[in-house]
Amino acid sequence: MKYPKIPLAQTIIQLCKAKNIQHIVLSPGSRNAPLTIGFTYDPFFKCYSLVDERCAAFFALGIAQQIHQPVAVVCTSGSALLNYYPAVAEAFYSNIPLVVLSADRPKHLVGIGDGQTINQESVYKNHILYSANLTEDLRDENKWVNEAIPVIKSTNNIHEKYLIVQQDIQEKNELEINKALNVSISKKGPVHINSPFNEPLYDRVETLSVNPKVVPLVLKQTEAIDYTALAKDWNTSKRKLVLVGVNEPNAVEQQYLDLLAQDPSVLVMTETTSNIHHKRFIPSIDKLIGALSEHEFEALKPEILLTFGGLIVSKKIKKFLRVFQPKQHWHVGEHTANDTFFILNHVFKLPLNNFFSRFLPKTTSIESDYNSFWLHEMNSET
Repeated sequence: MKYPKIPLAQTIIQLCKAKNIQHIVLSPGSRNAPLTIGFTYDPFFKCYSLVDERCAAFFALGIAQQIHQPVAVVCTSGSALLNYYPAVAEAFYSNIPLVVLSADRPKHLVGIGDGQTINQESVYKNHILYSANLTEDLRDENKWVNEAIPVIKSTNNIHEKYLIVQQDIQEKNELEINKALNVSISKKGPVHINSPFNEPLYDRVETLSVNPKVVPLVLKQTEAIDYTALAKDWNTSKRKLVLVGVNEPNAVEQQYLDLLAQDPSVLVMTETTSNIHHKRFIPSIDKLIGALSEHEFEALKPEILLTFGGLIVSKKIKKFLRVFQPKQHWHVGEHTANDTFFILNHVFKLPLNNFFSRFLPKTTSIESDYNSFWLHEMNSET
């Protein structure tokens, strides 16, 4: 099998393989040739070639959304990676594991007016979970001392100094790549790995020159939750509103949805993007609250608001809950919890079904007309 000659390219490709990142979307270019060579020659990877960078990034995003695993998108240097930005932002807000692998020029060629060159380091800083800015491999050992690298004083032998510094570079790059890939896997979001490559870019070899260390993914322990205390608040509240945002299909087990639907003190509202359906849930949020009077808004105001899923689209429900704020807002989910209604006071970072399996058995249905009244109002409007 053929490999790119550049050790940094070999390292990235081997660590992607170790982390089971199999789908690679390739954009055209020359600076990213070492990565393109490595991915396409290895039968482990399934590679796709798309000429337009914006399309390539969204294509990768779609694959990642469907398989729930990181997908890498590879581009050349310069403004190419800026065309990935819309998809990066979407991945950031939608919790989709996208890995951007951008090739870059060596530092001495940045900021001197060289063509197709921009400042690529941390270019996505406001919409990225982690940015790994890697260090270029040393060039010819007889020239490396001219590259502004600190001189090792432990030896006078140029070759030994070269090996020491190159090993240090290799270890730091390995740590950065491992961290970026682990973040994308564990936190389900976009990461950026920026890699400076120097010419020649197309040289190939028959054997690998590096064997990078694989840092295993370590999942944090979930914080202890006092379900008894939560259930006490829940069981004494006669108006509980469950608001469901973006969800994958079948994200919540039907038994838990049925338990929520059976409680007369619980009203469930679902966004179209929630992928959740039940005859006792309200799917047309705006239709219900669009023409309510202030008195009716007071009647709809919940004591507890429980949210799960992604972003809420409805402007009307956001305006309502910001003005008629509940006493408590709880959010359940493994990803970012947004304080959309400015009253968020409990965040439970764990899978939905894990939370409901522990919480709902401790709850009891209480007498209330909250569910029946608003379901009747909704049905009378239809």
